[in-house]
Amino acid sequence: MDLTGQLNEIDRNRDLLREKCRLTPQQITNFDNHFRITNTFTSNAIEGNRLTVMETKLVLEDGISVGGKRLNDLLETVSHGKAFDLMLEIARENTLDTISKNLLRIVSDLHSCFYGMIDNKRAGIYRDVVVFIGGASVVPPAPEKLDTAMEDFGATFGKLKETYHPVLLAAYAHLRFVQIHPFIDGNGRTSRLLMNLILVNQGYQIIDFGEQVRDRYFFTLETASNQNYRDNAFYDLVADLELTAQKDYMRINNIDYPGPVPQTPPSGPRNGPRMGWSRAILSCVGSESWIKLTSLFNSWAESF
Repeated sequence: MDLTGQLNEIDRNRDLLREKCRLTPQQITNFDNHFRITNTFTSNAIEGNRLTVMETKLVLEDGISVGGKRLNDLLETVSHGKAFDLMLEIARENTLDTISKNLLRIVSDLHSCFYGMIDNKRAGIYRDVVVFIGGASVVPPAPEKLDTAMEDFGATFGKLKETYHPVLLAAYAHLRFVQIHPFIDGNGRTSRLLMNLILVNQGYQIIDFGEQVRDRYFFTLETASNQNYRDNAFYDLVADLELTAQKDYMRINNIDYPGPVPQTPPSGPRNGPRMGWSRAILSCVGSESWIKLTSLFNSWAESF
């Protein structure tokens, strides 16, 4: 399924969930607690936090400290849980227009909420030193260029929200923010909170970059950054995860999944379908099995 087909299916699923998933306030609270734990665990794990998902639950839900763990791991867990709650509050109480107009303040507030317990003096404050992203070839802007870079980010976001599908807008916000890297630390977690803020605001599901897609996550971030955010692979990944999250949410709420949206056969020059296959092949690198890759090549060969 190409990206357009995925987005059509995602919108169909969102509308179906709105129609059939009527939750009580207590059920909403229960789901919020669940996603706070899973999102905190996966986002922190990406950055090297050593707590397991059960230890994350003990800290966030039961308020129990875990013996033998680094203090910073515990602080990150508590702080991310609070930032997650702030993300939900902003997403649910504002329109997308309001979020867009206040985007820079919102990201500063999210970072302050997460980083305040770790380094209060730097929380929500743009860095004043040069930083490098480990393992990435992209170099973030120098400190003296951060104000301009962030203002451009806010202005571009405001323009793109008029034309981009919300899932793609959320992916773009993550990509561009993490490339700028405006803070001394906590940029990855802030960017993922911002992405989910946009998804929740527009009626979609919270997504996590779990261990099973971790390699694909890093690979597509790198390739997208190197190609000025025009590479489709990261957008494909975010769409894949949103579709998976919707299916899981339907299953938990006993809603039958209606199946994929019928696809319109491709038209135009032969290189159109081939380009689609190349993007699909690229999306398999790093996390999918060779069986799927072989199947993809077989399907590609049959299109001739």
